[in-house]
Amino acid sequence: MHPIEIHALPGLGVLRVEGADALAFLQGQVTADIREMPAGSSTLAGWCSPQGRVIALLRIGPTPGGFLAVLPRDLCEAVSERMRRFVMRSKVTITDASAELAIAGIARDSGVPEAAVPLPGELVTLRLPSLRELLVGTPAQLAGAAAGLAPASVAAWEARCIAEGEPEVYACTAESWIPQMLNLDLLGAISFRKGCYPGQEIVARTQNLGRIKRRLFRYLVTGPTLPAVGTGLLLGQAKVGEVVRSIRHGSVAQLLAVVNLDAAGVGLTAEGGGATCSPEPMAYGVPVAGK
Repeated sequence: MHPIEIHALPGLGVLRVEGADALAFLQGQVTADIREMPAGSSTLAGWCSPQGRVIALLRIGPTPGGFLAVLPRDLCEAVSERMRRFVMRSKVTITDASAELAIAGIARDSGVPEAAVPLPGELVTLRLPSLRELLVGTPAQLAGAAAGLAPASVAAWEARCIAEGEPEVYACTAESWIPQMLNLDLLGAISFRKGCYPGQEIVARTQNLGRIKRRLFRYLVTGPTLPAVGTGLLLGQAKVGEVVRSIRHGSVAQLLAVVNLDAAGVGLTAEGGGATCSPEPMAYGVPVAGK
């Protein structure tokens, strides 16, 4: 690995949320506490249906005019249109900017400081855990930022995200899981002290009653076929989980899946045959006691 790599990420899109009420609007829509976002950072947040199911995961960061929210491109149009229904009289605009803005990821070795990556000032930088940043700007701006850096693949970036235990929601899995199933509470992406947002009562009740029966886990995959997102995972003949995110990078195939706690820690097989999934440690602790 090169000390500093840049990954073009064409599968990601971006929404602009701007206006005098942008902060208050987002605060009332997503699971994270936007007001407590550290300066110069970003936050992961879920946007949920009234039934508490995650419609999309947003990586949110501030801009001079409001906020940018990064999410899979295949969800941008639907999310922007659906979110506008909640604007009402708020002074806020929501725009799908995916056609004009591109996204790249920066990954650094542990010994490389952030200052070692000179970035054009017009880029928006969303800082992530584990020495990574998302860069948002025009294609020309990103091309300038990439000068002198080692280009790396989308698969390499995805492999990093899976190793960090970071979930994703795509159009095909929207509204499949509640936030705790995706470990959003363990990733600091849910505030249980802030005010209301869509689905908040269900998310809070699930947490308070301890009724979290499914969690996100990581697996190594063996076999000729990489299970696609949404594929069921089996323990024997019983379906016990679904694939959330998967990638093959070089000789290593791995995935994240939401799995029943009573099936955690054991090998599973993918529906359709041809793939065996062996449990791997997560980058953070996942409670399974009392499963």
